[in-house]
Amino acid sequence: MKEQKVALGVWDDVDKTASVDSIVRWMKPFNEAGIRNYYMCGSPEEIARYIEAAEAYPGVKIHAWMFTVNAPRDSVALAHPEWFDVNRIGYNSYEYDPYVKHYKWLSPSVPEARRYMKDKAASYAALEGLASVHLDFIRYNDAVLGRRLQQYKFRIQQDTYRAEYDFGYHPAAIEKFKKLFGYSPLDLQAPWMSPEWLQFRLNEVSSLVNEIADETHASGKQLSAAVFPYPTRARMTVYQDWPTWKLDIVCPMNYQSFYSENLGWISFSVENGLRETFHKNKYVSGLFVSDITADDLYRAAKLSIESGADGVNFFNARSLLKDGKLEAVRRIDREYNLQ
Repeated sequence: MKEQKVALGVWDDVDKTASVDSIVRWMKPFNEAGIRNYYMCGSPEEIARYIEAAEAYPGVKIHAWMFTVNAPRDSVALAHPEWFDVNRIGYNSYEYDPYVKHYKWLSPSVPEARRYMKDKAASYAALEGLASVHLDFIRYNDAVLGRRLQQYKFRIQQDTYRAEYDFGYHPAAIEKFKKLFGYSPLDLQAPWMSPEWLQFRLNEVSSLVNEIADETHASGKQLSAAVFPYPTRARMTVYQDWPTWKLDIVCPMNYQSFYSENLGWISFSVENGLRETFHKNKYVSGLFVSDITADDLYRAAKLSIESGADGVNFFNARSLLKDGKLEAVRRIDREYNLQ
């Protein structure tokens, strides 16, 4: 089967108890609507069942969606409190939860934590028939949240970089920074304003991604990642410099509702991402399904494509089954892939 002109995909959790036959049945309505890419979050053994089920549908690809730097409910990581990142106050993410209980951030500056994250990616890359290893939470904690999340979910005001949410201050990171510059970022009155400290943290994540990329590509698999919407926002809010990463597929999460923005903001985000990446990798625009109507979902996908996106991902598969939203995907598939 020919590649889709516009790659259509979904993110979702695996059904841990599903048989291969039941996964085949689950995929059927999505396949009929034009979905060909499934970014599934589960263990390598669970992902393997989805790869087997995908053989029933020509052209379908399975991507292994993994939590990377954020490690909640990860028994191996949680056995090593010293791997977890530290905020500007000095609180360790193993004990202190910024925003939510499932934020447990590893430090990309701790060699053992880096090796663990790379080994985790390698366990997925070893799966025969896998399309890509898909990195999520490949960043620091949100130093600044989107407007809507500040106002309505957490009811906080972030008019500066507040110390309890600003991470990257693990002793290993500070020592590494001191060797480069001769001082600690904590010696500065406003370390969040330091271009050197910002770039250092950007580099810590970027080098980790690129090491994973080298190992994943050596295994014959592609590397993809879910990232924050456009480069400036990603750098400023979660210290994520994704245009520099060796990705085959980049999936910016263009969730306009998180930022109290209108649908036109999606075009702005796509255009600003492509301005830096120039299609060096496939740009797949991620849309948040549950916050918009079926008509607006169709418009959001169309805006993404008309602004230059090579594909559209929908979060999540379950939400597409409600309120006629899968029909919006079918319309996009008819217009761009079946003409």
